[in-house]
Amino acid sequence: MSPLIADTRALTAICEEAAKQDLVAIDTEFVWTNTYHPRLGLIQLAWDEQHSHLLDVLAINDPTPLQILLDNATVTKVFHEAASDLPILRRWCGALTAPLVDTRIAAGFCGLTATMSLNRLLTSELGITLPKTETRTDWLQRPLSDAQLQYAASDVALLPKLYRTLEHKIDQLGNLPWFKEEMASYSHNGYYGETKPDECWRRVSGMGSLSGIDLAVLKSLAAWREQTAQELDKARPRVMKDEQLVVAARLHPKTLADLKKIPDYWPKLIEKFGEGVLAAVQRGLAMPQHAWPVLPGMRLPSAVIKQRSNRILQVVQKRANERQIDPQLVAARKDAEALVFAAQAGKWPVHHQLLQGWRRELTGDVIENLVTGNFND
Repeated sequence: MSPLIADTRALTAICEEAAKQDLVAIDTEFVWTNTYHPRLGLIQLAWDEQHSHLLDVLAINDPTPLQILLDNATVTKVFHEAASDLPILRRWCGALTAPLVDTRIAAGFCGLTATMSLNRLLTSELGITLPKTETRTDWLQRPLSDAQLQYAASDVALLPKLYRTLEHKIDQLGNLPWFKEEMASYSHNGYYGETKPDECWRRVSGMGSLSGIDLAVLKSLAAWREQTAQELDKARPRVMKDEQLVVAARLHPKTLADLKKIPDYWPKLIEKFGEGVLAAVQRGLAMPQHAWPVLPGMRLPSAVIKQRSNRILQVVQKRANERQIDPQLVAARKDAEALVFAAQAGKWPVHHQLLQGWRRELTGDVIENLVTGNFND
Protein backbone atom coordinates (compact mmCIF):
# COMPACT_ATOMS: atom_id res chain seq x y z
CA MET A 1 0.00 0.00 0.00
CA SER A 2 1.31 3.44 -0.92
CA PRO A 3 2.05 5.94 1.85
CA LEU A 4 -0.12 8.98 2.36
CA ILE A 5 0.31 11.58 -0.39
CA ALA A 6 0.94 14.68 1.68
CA ASP A 7 2.36 17.36 -0.65
CA THR A 8 1.54 18.93 -3.99
CA ARG A 9 4.58 17.52 -5.77
CA ALA A 10 3.63 13.93 -4.93
CA LEU A 11 -0.03 14.68 -5.73
CA THR A 12 0.98 15.98 -9.15
CA ALA A 13 2.91 12.80 -9.95
CA ILE A 14 0.01 10.55 -8.95
CA CYS A 15 -2.56 12.60 -10.87
CA GLU A 16 -0.39 12.65 -14.00
CA GLU A 17 -0.14 8.85 -13.85
CA ALA A 18 -3.88 8.58 -13.25
CA ALA A 19 -4.53 10.77 -16.31
CA LYS A 20 -3.08 8.00 -18.49
CA GLN A 21 -5.83 5.57 -17.42
CA ASP A 22 -9.30 5.19 -18.90
CA LEU A 23 -10.94 4.57 -15.50
CA VAL A 24 -9.93 6.05 -12.14
CA ALA A 25 -11.87 5.24 -8.99
CA ILE A 26 -12.38 7.94 -6.38
CA ASP A 27 -13.70 7.85 -2.83
CA THR A 28 -13.69 10.23 0.11
CA GLU A 29 -13.58 9.78 3.85
CA PHE A 30 -15.07 12.55 5.95
CA VAL A 31 -16.53 13.42 9.33
CA TRP A 32 -19.96 15.04 9.53
CA THR A 33 -21.36 15.50 12.99
CA ASN A 34 -21.90 19.05 14.17
CA THR A 35 -20.72 21.09 11.18
CA TYR A 36 -22.67 22.67 8.32
CA HIS A 37 -20.61 20.85 5.69
CA PRO A 38 -18.80 17.52 6.02
CA ARG A 39 -15.14 17.86 6.99
CA LEU A 40 -12.97 16.05 4.47
CA GLY A 41 -10.20 13.89 5.90
CA LEU A 42 -8.96 11.69 3.05
CA ILE A 43 -9.34 11.10 -0.69
CA GLN A 44 -8.63 7.73 -2.28
CA LEU A 45 -7.59 7.19 -5.91
CA ALA A 46 -7.15 3.84 -7.65
CA TRP A 47 -7.06 2.47 -11.18
CA ASP A 48 -6.44 -1.17 -10.26
CA GLU A 49 -5.70 -3.31 -7.22
CA GLN A 50 -1.98 -2.56 -7.43
CA HIS A 51 -2.39 1.21 -7.64
CA SER A 52 -4.39 2.58 -4.74
CA HIS A 53 -3.31 5.96 -3.38
CA LEU A 54 -4.40 7.93 -0.33
CA LEU A 55 -4.38 11.74 -0.40
CA ASP A 56 -3.91 13.53 2.90
CA VAL A 57 -6.08 16.58 2.28
CA LEU A 58 -5.15 18.03 5.67
CA ALA A 59 -1.52 18.33 4.53
CA ILE A 60 -1.87 19.19 0.82
CA ASN A 61 -1.91 22.96 0.30
CA ASP A 62 -2.67 23.07 -3.43
CA PRO A 63 -5.36 20.70 -4.77
CA THR A 64 -4.98 21.89 -8.37
CA PRO A 65 -3.54 18.59 -9.71
CA LEU A 66 -6.65 16.73 -8.53
CA GLN A 67 -8.91 19.38 -10.01
CA ILE A 68 -7.20 18.92 -13.38
CA LEU A 69 -7.69 15.15 -13.16
CA LEU A 70 -11.36 15.40 -12.18
CA ASP A 71 -11.99 17.82 -15.05
CA ASN A 72 -10.10 15.63 -17.56
CA ALA A 73 -12.60 14.59 -20.23
CA THR A 74 -10.53 11.57 -21.31
CA VAL A 75 -10.64 9.87 -17.90
CA THR A 76 -13.86 8.37 -16.57
CA LYS A 77 -14.12 8.73 -12.80
CA VAL A 78 -15.74 5.83 -10.93
CA PHE A 79 -17.63 6.36 -7.67
CA HIS A 80 -19.96 4.44 -5.44
CA GLU A 81 -22.61 6.82 -4.11
CA ALA A 82 -21.27 9.77 -6.10
CA ALA A 83 -23.89 12.07 -4.60
CA SER A 84 -21.96 11.96 -1.30
CA ASP A 85 -18.52 12.56 -2.80
CA LEU A 86 -19.08 15.13 -5.54
CA PRO A 87 -20.09 18.16 -3.42
CA ILE A 88 -17.20 17.49 -1.04
CA LEU A 89 -14.68 17.29 -3.89
CA ARG A 90 -16.16 20.42 -5.46
CA ARG A 91 -15.66 22.39 -2.26
CA TRP A 92 -12.10 21.12 -1.78
CA CYS A 93 -10.68 21.61 -5.26
CA GLY A 94 -13.36 23.35 -7.35
CA ALA A 95 -13.69 20.57 -9.93
CA LEU A 96 -16.76 19.93 -12.08
CA THR A 97 -16.13 16.19 -12.19
CA ALA A 98 -16.77 14.71 -15.64
CA PRO A 99 -17.24 12.22 -17.09
CA LEU A 100 -18.22 9.96 -14.21
CA VAL A 101 -20.03 6.74 -13.42
CA ASP A 102 -21.57 5.50 -10.19
CA THR A 103 -21.56 1.78 -9.42
CA ARG A 104 -24.63 2.13 -7.20
CA ILE A 105 -26.65 3.62 -10.05
CA ALA A 106 -25.09 1.16 -12.49
CA ALA A 107 -26.43 -1.71 -10.39
CA GLY A 108 -29.93 -0.31 -10.84
CA PHE A 109 -29.59 -0.45 -14.63
CA CYS A 110 -28.71 -4.15 -14.81
CA GLY A 111 -31.29 -6.06 -12.81
CA LEU A 112 -29.99 -5.23 -9.32
CA THR A 113 -31.25 -2.62 -6.88
CA ALA A 114 -29.80 0.87 -6.68
CA THR A 115 -29.67 0.64 -2.89
CA MET A 116 -26.89 -1.93 -2.64
CA SER A 117 -23.88 -1.08 -0.51
CA LEU A 118 -20.46 -1.31 -2.09
CA ASN A 119 -19.64 -4.41 -0.06
CA ARG A 120 -22.85 -6.16 -1.12
CA LEU A 121 -22.08 -5.35 -4.75
CA LEU A 122 -18.52 -6.62 -4.49
CA THR A 123 -19.77 -9.84 -2.93
CA SER A 124 -22.52 -10.25 -5.53
CA GLU A 125 -20.46 -9.45 -8.62
CA LEU A 126 -16.86 -10.28 -7.75
CA GLY A 127 -17.25 -12.75 -4.90
CA ILE A 128 -15.19 -10.52 -2.60
CA THR A 129 -16.23 -9.31 0.84
CA LEU A 130 -14.20 -6.58 2.50
CA PRO A 131 -13.91 -6.15 6.27
CA LYS A 132 -15.86 -3.12 7.45
CA THR A 133 -13.95 -2.45 10.64
CA GLU A 134 -13.55 1.32 10.19
CA THR A 135 -17.05 2.42 9.18
CA ARG A 136 -17.23 4.63 12.26
CA THR A 137 -13.87 6.28 12.67
CA ASP A 138 -12.26 9.70 12.97
CA TRP A 139 -10.74 10.49 9.57
CA LEU A 140 -9.45 13.82 10.86
CA GLN A 141 -7.07 12.27 13.39
CA ARG A 142 -3.37 12.15 12.59
CA PRO A 143 -1.60 9.87 12.32
CA LEU A 144 -4.13 7.50 10.79
CA SER A 145 -3.84 3.93 12.02
CA ASP A 146 -2.75 1.06 9.80
CA ALA A 147 -6.30 -0.30 10.01
CA GLN A 148 -7.71 3.00 8.76
CA LEU A 149 -5.24 3.17 5.88
CA GLN A 150 -5.89 -0.43 4.86
CA TYR A 151 -9.66 0.10 5.00
CA ALA A 152 -9.47 3.29 2.92
CA ALA A 153 -7.25 1.74 0.26
CA SER A 154 -9.31 -1.44 -0.12
CA ASP A 155 -12.57 0.52 -0.34
CA VAL A 156 -11.59 1.97 -3.72
CA ALA A 157 -9.17 -0.52 -5.29
CA LEU A 158 -11.84 -2.82 -6.71
CA LEU A 159 -14.16 -0.14 -8.06
CA PRO A 160 -12.78 -0.10 -11.66
CA LYS A 161 -13.11 -3.89 -11.95
CA LEU A 162 -16.60 -3.78 -10.43
CA TYR A 163 -17.72 -1.07 -12.83
CA ARG A 164 -16.50 -2.97 -15.90
CA THR A 165 -18.51 -5.99 -14.75
CA LEU A 166 -21.65 -3.91 -14.28
CA GLU A 167 -21.14 -2.00 -17.52
CA HIS A 168 -21.05 -5.27 -19.47
CA LYS A 169 -24.37 -6.31 -17.96
CA ILE A 170 -25.93 -2.92 -18.68
CA ASP A 171 -24.76 -3.09 -22.28
CA GLN A 172 -26.14 -6.62 -22.71
CA LEU A 173 -29.57 -5.35 -21.63
CA GLY A 174 -29.44 -2.41 -24.06
CA ASN A 175 -29.53 0.09 -21.20
CA LEU A 176 -26.07 1.64 -21.60
CA PRO A 177 -27.16 4.81 -23.47
CA TRP A 178 -29.77 5.50 -20.79
CA PHE A 179 -27.28 4.89 -18.00
CA LYS A 180 -24.77 7.29 -19.58
CA GLU A 181 -27.50 9.92 -19.98
CA GLU A 182 -28.33 9.60 -16.29
CA MET A 183 -24.65 9.92 -15.36
CA ALA A 184 -24.23 13.02 -17.53
CA SER A 185 -26.75 14.84 -15.32
CA TYR A 186 -24.23 14.67 -12.44
CA SER A 187 -21.73 16.79 -14.38
CA HIS A 188 -23.78 19.97 -14.70
CA ASN A 189 -23.23 23.06 -12.59
CA GLY A 190 -26.88 22.92 -11.57
CA TYR A 191 -26.26 19.63 -9.78
CA TYR A 192 -24.24 21.51 -7.16
CA GLY A 193 -26.72 24.31 -6.63
CA GLU A 194 -27.53 24.87 -2.96
CA THR A 195 -30.93 26.00 -1.77
CA LYS A 196 -31.11 29.78 -1.38
CA PRO A 197 -31.79 30.91 2.21
CA ASP A 198 -35.14 32.44 1.20
CA GLU A 199 -36.29 29.03 -0.07
CA CYS A 200 -35.21 27.00 2.96
CA TRP A 201 -38.61 27.30 4.64
CA ARG A 202 -39.95 24.78 2.13
CA ARG A 203 -37.96 21.94 3.69
CA VAL A 204 -38.78 22.69 7.33
CA SER A 205 -40.53 19.68 8.81
CA GLY A 206 -43.99 20.58 10.10
CA MET A 207 -44.35 23.78 8.08
CA GLY A 208 -47.52 22.44 6.43
CA SER A 209 -49.49 23.36 9.55
CA LEU A 210 -48.76 27.07 9.10
CA SER A 211 -50.37 29.71 6.90
CA GLY A 212 -50.55 33.46 6.39
CA ILE A 213 -48.29 35.65 8.50
CA ASP A 214 -46.99 32.60 10.35
CA LEU A 215 -45.51 31.27 7.12
CA ALA A 216 -43.92 34.66 6.49
CA VAL A 217 -42.24 34.47 9.91
CA LEU A 218 -41.12 30.91 9.22
CA LYS A 219 -39.58 31.97 5.91
CA SER A 220 -37.59 34.70 7.66
CA LEU A 221 -36.53 32.39 10.49
CA ALA A 222 -35.44 29.61 8.13
CA ALA A 223 -33.37 32.05 6.07
CA TRP A 224 -31.72 33.40 9.23
CA ARG A 225 -30.92 29.88 10.46
CA GLU A 226 -29.39 28.91 7.11
CA GLN A 227 -27.15 31.97 6.98
CA THR A 228 -26.13 31.60 10.63
CA ALA A 229 -25.34 27.90 10.25
CA GLN A 230 -23.21 28.63 7.19
CA GLU A 231 -21.32 31.48 8.81
CA LEU A 232 -20.59 29.53 12.01
CA ASP A 233 -20.12 26.17 10.24
CA LYS A 234 -22.69 24.57 12.50
CA ALA A 235 -25.30 21.92 11.77
CA ARG A 236 -28.72 23.57 11.40
CA PRO A 237 -30.27 21.85 14.46
CA ARG A 238 -27.48 23.25 16.64
CA VAL A 239 -28.72 26.72 15.79
CA MET A 240 -32.45 25.94 15.91
CA LYS A 241 -34.38 22.72 15.27
CA ASP A 242 -37.20 22.49 12.75
CA GLU A 243 -39.86 22.04 15.40
CA GLN A 244 -38.53 25.11 17.23
CA LEU A 245 -38.76 27.18 14.05
CA VAL A 246 -42.39 26.16 13.65
CA VAL A 247 -43.23 27.03 17.28
CA ALA A 248 -41.51 30.41 16.96
CA ALA A 249 -43.39 31.10 13.72
CA ARG A 250 -46.65 30.60 15.62
CA LEU A 251 -45.69 32.46 18.81
CA HIS A 252 -44.12 35.56 17.19
CA PRO A 253 -41.78 36.08 20.19
CA LYS A 254 -40.89 39.70 20.86
CA THR A 255 -38.57 39.39 23.86
CA LEU A 256 -35.85 37.05 25.05
CA ALA A 257 -38.24 35.94 27.77
CA ASP A 258 -40.72 34.86 25.10
CA LEU A 259 -38.10 32.51 23.65
CA LYS A 260 -38.20 30.45 26.85
CA LYS A 261 -41.63 29.21 25.72
CA ILE A 262 -40.00 27.37 22.83
CA PRO A 263 -39.50 23.71 23.88
CA ASP A 264 -35.87 22.79 24.67
CA TYR A 265 -34.50 26.13 23.48
CA TRP A 266 -31.91 26.27 26.23
CA PRO A 267 -30.68 29.48 27.94
CA LYS A 268 -27.26 29.15 26.28
CA LEU A 269 -28.92 29.05 22.86
CA ILE A 270 -31.08 32.05 23.74
CA GLU A 271 -27.99 33.92 24.92
CA LYS A 272 -26.12 33.11 21.72
CA PHE A 273 -28.86 33.32 19.08
CA GLY A 274 -31.80 35.04 20.80
CA GLU A 275 -31.34 38.49 19.28
CA GLY A 276 -31.01 36.93 15.83
CA VAL A 277 -34.22 34.96 16.30
CA LEU A 278 -36.14 38.04 17.42
CA ALA A 279 -34.83 40.12 14.52
CA ALA A 280 -35.83 37.38 12.06
CA VAL A 281 -39.33 37.25 13.56
CA GLN A 282 -39.68 41.00 13.14
CA ARG A 283 -38.57 40.80 9.51
CA GLY A 284 -41.21 38.17 8.92
CA LEU A 285 -43.92 40.23 10.61
CA ALA A 286 -42.95 43.22 8.49
CA MET A 287 -43.27 41.28 5.24
CA PRO A 288 -46.08 42.72 3.06
CA GLN A 289 -49.02 40.37 2.59
CA HIS A 290 -48.45 39.98 -1.17
CA ALA A 291 -45.03 38.48 -0.35
CA TRP A 292 -46.27 35.92 2.16
CA PRO A 293 -45.44 32.34 1.17
CA VAL A 294 -48.40 30.26 0.06
CA LEU A 295 -48.54 26.49 0.24
CA PRO A 296 -49.99 24.71 -2.80
CA GLY A 297 -53.65 23.90 -2.43
CA MET A 298 -54.50 20.35 -1.43
CA ARG A 299 -58.02 20.06 -2.77
CA LEU A 300 -57.72 16.38 -3.48
CA PRO A 301 -58.41 13.83 -0.75
CA SER A 302 -55.32 11.89 0.29
CA ALA A 303 -56.93 8.63 -0.88
CA VAL A 304 -57.33 10.07 -4.38
CA ILE A 305 -53.72 11.31 -4.44
CA LYS A 306 -52.52 7.86 -3.41
CA GLN A 307 -54.72 6.09 -5.95
CA ARG A 308 -53.57 8.28 -8.85
CA SER A 309 -49.92 8.12 -7.83
CA ASN A 310 -50.18 4.35 -7.63
CA ARG A 311 -51.42 4.21 -11.22
CA ILE A 312 -48.38 6.17 -12.39
CA LEU A 313 -46.02 4.01 -10.35
CA GLN A 314 -47.61 0.84 -11.73
CA VAL A 315 -46.72 1.98 -15.25
CA VAL A 316 -43.20 2.82 -14.12
CA GLN A 317 -42.73 -0.53 -12.42
CA LYS A 318 -44.03 -2.51 -15.41
CA ARG A 319 -41.83 -0.74 -17.97
CA ALA A 320 -38.78 -0.70 -15.66
CA ASN A 321 -39.05 -4.40 -14.89
CA GLU A 322 -39.19 -5.17 -18.60
CA ARG A 323 -35.79 -3.49 -19.00
CA GLN A 324 -34.40 -4.75 -15.66
CA ILE A 325 -34.07 -1.23 -14.30
CA ASP A 326 -34.74 -0.48 -10.65
CA PRO A 327 -38.11 1.39 -10.67
CA GLN A 328 -36.86 3.71 -7.93
CA LEU A 329 -34.34 5.12 -10.41
CA VAL A 330 -37.19 6.02 -12.74
CA ALA A 331 -39.51 7.69 -10.25
CA ALA A 332 -40.24 7.84 -6.55
CA ARG A 333 -43.70 8.41 -5.06
CA LYS A 334 -43.04 12.13 -4.66
CA ASP A 335 -42.40 12.33 -8.42
CA ALA A 336 -45.72 10.66 -9.17
CA GLU A 337 -47.52 12.95 -6.73
CA ALA A 338 -46.00 16.02 -8.40
CA LEU A 339 -47.62 14.97 -11.69
CA VAL A 340 -50.96 14.42 -9.96
CA PHE A 341 -50.82 17.90 -8.40
CA ALA A 342 -49.79 19.52 -11.70
CA ALA A 343 -52.72 17.96 -13.54
CA GLN A 344 -55.16 18.86 -10.78
CA ALA A 345 -53.94 22.47 -10.82
CA GLY A 346 -54.24 22.68 -14.61
CA LYS A 347 -50.48 23.27 -14.97
CA TRP A 348 -49.79 21.41 -18.19
CA PRO A 349 -47.47 20.81 -19.94
CA VAL A 350 -45.21 20.46 -16.92
CA HIS A 351 -41.41 20.24 -16.71
CA HIS A 352 -40.91 16.87 -15.04
CA GLN A 353 -38.14 14.28 -15.33
CA LEU A 354 -40.65 11.47 -16.00
CA LEU A 355 -41.64 13.22 -19.21
CA GLN A 356 -38.11 13.80 -20.46
CA GLY A 357 -35.03 11.96 -21.68
CA TRP A 358 -34.57 8.26 -21.13
CA ARG A 359 -37.49 8.09 -18.71
CA ARG A 360 -39.80 9.36 -21.44
CA GLU A 361 -38.36 6.77 -23.82
CA LEU A 362 -38.96 4.06 -21.25
CA THR A 363 -42.61 4.87 -20.63
CA GLY A 364 -43.49 6.46 -23.97
CA ASP A 365 -46.64 8.58 -23.90
CA VAL A 366 -48.41 6.28 -21.47
CA ILE A 367 -47.89 8.38 -18.34
CA GLU A 368 -48.68 11.71 -20.00
CA ASN A 369 -51.84 10.27 -21.57
CA LEU A 370 -52.83 8.74 -18.26
CA VAL A 371 -52.36 11.98 -16.36
CA THR A 372 -53.89 14.39 -18.87
CA GLY A 373 -56.78 12.07 -19.69
CA ASN A 374 -57.77 11.02 -16.20
CA PHE A 375 -56.28 13.28 -13.53
CA ASN A 376 -57.51 16.75 -14.47
CA ASP A 377 -60.81 16.80 -12.65
